[in-house]
Amino acid sequence: MVATSPSSSAPSPSSGTDAPQGPAGPPGRPSGRRDAYFDNAKFCAAVLVVVGHVWANFGDSHAVAAAYTVLYAFHMPVFVFISGYFSRGFMRSTDKFRSILPTLVVPYLIFIVPYRLQLVFINGADFDLHELFRPHYLMWFLVAMVFWRLSAPLWNHLRYPTTVSVVLCLIGGSWAFNADGTVARTVGLLPFFVLGLTIDPARVQWLRARWARWAGAAVLVAALPIAYVWQLGTIVPEINSDLLWWNRGYEAMEYSALEGMGLRFSAMIAALLLGAAFLAVIPRGTTWFTAMGARTMFIYLLHGLVVKVLDYGGHFERDALHTPAGIVAVTLGAVALGALLGTSPVRRVTRWAVEPRVDWLLKTRQSRT
Repeated sequence: MVATSPSSSAPSPSSGTDAPQGPAGPPGRPSGRRDAYFDNAKFCAAVLVVVGHVWANFGDSHAVAAAYTVLYAFHMPVFVFISGYFSRGFMRSTDKFRSILPTLVVPYLIFIVPYRLQLVFINGADFDLHELFRPHYLMWFLVAMVFWRLSAPLWNHLRYPTTVSVVLCLIGGSWAFNADGTVARTVGLLPFFVLGLTIDPARVQWLRARWARWAGAAVLVAALPIAYVWQLGTIVPEINSDLLWWNRGYEAMEYSALEGMGLRFSAMIAALLLGAAFLAVIPRGTTWFTAMGARTMFIYLLHGLVVKVLDYGGHFERDALHTPAGIVAVTLGAVALGALLGTSPVRRVTRWAVEPRVDWLLKTRQSRT
């Protein structure tokens, strides 16, 4: 899912970015028209989230563990980067902040309840009213998006916004707030949001070149054997995999501040390289799933309910699934689930929860003269 504002346009920031400013929007995107490339990227990123949450239950396979490592090395950073790219309007217009309530806050309040109740009625956890509205599972992303978008105007006033966000991320890894996974992720993944928010669109255009597709594919393919060797822990020194989840501080991972900063910065570089490779292999033109790129919030919020029913119910523990054929089957099932949840019928049935109408909570727009 990429939490986008109701408008699909991505105007360029005004001034104050790390790179020279490009044109008024992403190249090849006429005003009022959607860009198939970005819709394809959003859909693929959302499906990878589904696949990753399913693969998390199959860590006993070295092959799945390697693929899972590669996936988590880039898929949330690229997810956040695209979200930042489509949040540029928040730097320029206060009217954009009106969308935060209906697209992030209210859906959070709606979905956090069933996510929490699943723990009680399926997983057998004790009910605790204090925890009912605390972020659980994938709901952290909506909370983080609220803070990231509220911070958008600040980055427009800085000469080097991405550099500043990287420094905050590295320093923040040693602060006490990392005990809360949601806050830790908000700070840890901040540089990717700011990069998407302020990057020159012409640089993203480079990833759409023909040569970039082959280079990106080569990088992704090469990453798999490297990850396989890494997760075996025999040749490459063992590194805490929590670095790829961005939800813990250095102390919790038993690193000194300097070690943690160095490893987190290395994780950023890996995420940038693999994320760029992922974006480079995305189809450029219209495909069968392009239209679903506008419905990624549905995929994101709904798939977790399905995955957790299977997880809490013990269905992923069946021996038949922990075989090569079973793993292929559940992977294809995860892709199919993502595609299903991005269809128009699902949107019509669940739009009241994912895209609730809360105009009655907002003041009437004031006319400008």
